[in-house]
Amino acid sequence: MEIIRKKTDYAFRLMLNLSMNFRKGAVSARVLSKEENVSYQLTCKLLQQLHDAEYIDSSMGPKGGYFLTKSPSEVSLADIVKVIQSPIRLRDCLLGISDCPKNSICSIQNELHKLGDYINDFLNNLTLDQLMKIRTPGCDNKKEFLMNKEFNKEV
Repeated sequence: MEIIRKKTDYAFRLMLNLSMNFRKGAVSARVLSKEENVSYQLTCKLLQQLHDAEYIDSSMGPKGGYFLTKSPSEVSLADIVKVIQSPIRLRDCLLGISDCPKNSICSIQNELHKLGDYINDFLNNLTLDQLMKIRTPGCDNKKEFLMNKEFNKEV
């Protein structure tokens, strides 16, 4: 089961890169593509989707490129998921039955609904700003950071 699609993961990485450069200037699509190891064509497509959703903007010229339109603390991973793949939904019947008569009492459906809600809540509360702390040089122990009580209170 693939919950976060590969394209969405790439968009996370592109947005995180732009977050690291927030208020430092624009970053070109070619630089983003190279630094995040995403094909140039896919980088351009993802940037266009994020631009259309008004999370990023662009500037022309020799120092042109893309930049965030909002602070990294204002952009959650759920925001990016909604733009690239639509919200995560784990409510479809595992058996592929669309009009199952047991839908309202199905224990599988009820548990998947809870899981979907948990994942969406987690992504809604995880911002680019928080992820920057993990990616920032000097934060060597990522596991320790993720287990940090302060981080978990926010998420």
